[in-house]
Amino acid sequence: MNFNPEKREQTPVAKPPPESLNRVDGGGPWGPTQFDLPEREDSNTQAVVIVTLIGVVALLVITVMWIFWYRQLN
Repeated sequence: MNFNPEKREQTPVAKPPPESLNRVDGGGPWGPTQFDLPEREDSNTQAVVIVTLIGVVALLVITVMWIFWYRQLN
């Protein structure tokens, strides 16, 4: 059997809000998005240092807990 697909007219699903015409920056007509990337000249070294320190502290806590548990069993 051969079925012919039904033809439908294309309609927009949603339109941007009317106040979006005045927006210039911030992710387009719908406003800022979570995927907006920072400018190249911006530096995020502070965030990298904070995340690294939290990771090191977490690894140290896990190591100390493992050592404590290991000595309790032996």
